[in-house]
Amino acid sequence: MHWWSSCCCRNSSAAGLRSARKSNVPTLPLLNRKHPVLLGHRGLPTIADGNTRASFMAAVEAGLDGIETDVQRTKDGVLVIHHDFVVGLRLISDMTYAELVEQRPEMMTLEQVLELLEPYPDFLINLELKSIPGLEDGRAYELAGAVAGWSGRKRVWISSYDPVALLKIREHRPELPLGYIFRVYDTGRMAELLGLEAVHPHWQLVTAARVARWHRKGLRVATWTVNDAEEARRLAEMGVDVIMGDDAEALRAARSA
Repeated sequence: MHWWSSCCCRNSSAAGLRSARKSNVPTLPLLNRKHPVLLGHRGLPTIADGNTRASFMAAVEAGLDGIETDVQRTKDGVLVIHHDFVVGLRLISDMTYAELVEQRPEMMTLEQVLELLEPYPDFLINLELKSIPGLEDGRAYELAGAVAGWSGRKRVWISSYDPVALLKIREHRPELPLGYIFRVYDTGRMAELLGLEAVHPHWQLVTAARVARWHRKGLRVATWTVNDAEEARRLAEMGVDVIMGDDAEALRAARSA
């Protein structure tokens, strides 16, 4: 794969990454939590539009353990909360923050989200960095710096589909826990190569055997997007560590497994 070969040429060897990981030993902030950990996917979009202040507060008020949300970067370097790469017909990365909020005044910045959730010290935050291999606008470094500089950083972890972005974060801020997201089955090899702490498979990829395999590799398992109570119970019985979903009642069913 082209991105991987070029990345390996530019960056440290896999052995160096494993050595760095051993010296820092980041972990997902899941200790002393009920099992499994329940995260609102973009807040609670069954209550309010996802990735908005109202949606995040709905997750807090519902008693969930935390939220998952999406981070993008504007042309002028503002980290904003939005799932899709485009607004209207334009890439967010080609828009200034002023242009963006003119179209979407409700859109929050990462800074605003962290400020909103700061009063809730036990509330977890999984930040998905929206990125693709080859995107060189500094978003990985900027997100890592923002998280590392926040007082509540110990309850945050970063995830992404983009292994290059995860590699950059690991080298820049090795103390930050990271997870690799995928829709196509991965044995955990990519997470191992990058020295990550978690895999984030789509729920349809999760089986008891795969959870056991990932756990043997020392990886936490965080699955998404689970909106069926019976499915949530099934996943909990398999031993997944984190379940993300849009509906609080469906998520709570996982605790009755």
